[in-house]
Amino acid sequence: MTLAPPHEKCFPPVAGMVSFEAACHEAVKLARPIDRQEEISVASAMGRVLAVPIKAPHALPRFDQAAMDGYAICIGGDGSPSILPITGITKAGNAPGLLLQGTAHRVMTGAALPLGADTVVIQEDVTRRGDVVQFRSGIRPGGHIRRAGEDVSEGDTVLEAGRVIGWPEIALLAALGITTVRAIRTLRTAVLTTGSELRAAHEPLTPGAIRDANGPMLAALLEHPNTSVSLQSVPDDPALITKALTALSQEADLVITTAGMSAGEEDHVCDAVAGAGGRLDIVRVAVKPGKPVGFGKVGDACFIGLPGNPQAAAFGALAFIRPMIRAFLGQTESRPVIADMAFAFGHKPGRTELLPVRLANRNGRLIADRAGPEGSHRMMTLVSADAVAIVPETCASVEVGTSLKILPFDPMRFQQ
Repeated sequence: MTLAPPHEKCFPPVAGMVSFEAACHEAVKLARPIDRQEEISVASAMGRVLAVPIKAPHALPRFDQAAMDGYAICIGGDGSPSILPITGITKAGNAPGLLLQGTAHRVMTGAALPLGADTVVIQEDVTRRGDVVQFRSGIRPGGHIRRAGEDVSEGDTVLEAGRVIGWPEIALLAALGITTVRAIRTLRTAVLTTGSELRAAHEPLTPGAIRDANGPMLAALLEHPNTSVSLQSVPDDPALITKALTALSQEADLVITTAGMSAGEEDHVCDAVAGAGGRLDIVRVAVKPGKPVGFGKVGDACFIGLPGNPQAAAFGALAFIRPMIRAFLGQTESRPVIADMAFAFGHKPGRTELLPVRLANRNGRLIADRAGPEGSHRMMTLVSADAVAIVPETCASVEVGTSLKILPFDPMRFQQ
């Protein structure tokens, strides 16, 4: 009897390696936007993605306002007055007053413009004596007034669907009296670390055991206002991995595993995907580190299997999972970040290489230097780095000054 090669039942028809660029494209293609919404309070909306547009229920400003402390007057066609009696005062929060003909009306910043006024003269341009005010020459007609609706007109679409809510958006929503918004539902992400050698941080280490670093690392790396991440660990047992994948696929939108994606005797994830009724569209990627990477589906959940070494797992999350999360949320691809290399590097063509680098701004340019020695198992190199440089598979070598695309650990810090 001829034995089938390991994992044959879950390999796609053509199981050769795909390029890094093709894998990035397929990962995003796999992640279809979430079509479910939830209503959340504006107070808890920081960082969330709007599911529907927001229209202004009223104008901003809602009424004509004084832009400065001063005196409201009516110039009309009679020219600038020189001296006028003061017959009223309107403070911020008061109902609009009435400007009597031939008088001045004291107003404060933000106060409603008195009816009949067409100009505010700031207090620095007048001299007041008792209840009479004298104006300097050169008053600008219509000056220092915030007109109703000059910022926002009633019914305007002020925020489009897909907008990420930040503190300016929260200020706008509060100004419009909007207390709740419809947001895209939180992306449910499950991380399953595999390996009989793994122990949680609080567990004692037996001979040959190691701490599970990948689970906490990925939970932190993928932390986002629009995601929830659950962690679980299982030993190298095909039945247990299959059971865990089956259960997680019923709860999560995205299931991520670490380790167990190669063809060794204790690499069971690929078979477990098939056992859970799933499929893998990609099983090997021409990238270093991180060749044993799988993409596919388990039930209704998207699946991605990452390698077990910390750098390979982290770089796979940066390259594949972060863009997938943007796609799940219906967001466009982020702009590429480019850096000039401060070091030379020999590279064997044929596969993309991901290099941990340290970034710095020098003379207006983003510069990348080596973060530490090679080795996808090294943790201190990760700690010293703040980005990954992508060396294309066609590149024979990297010279000092070569411009490469990078993947920042903190994408907001180095957006260009």
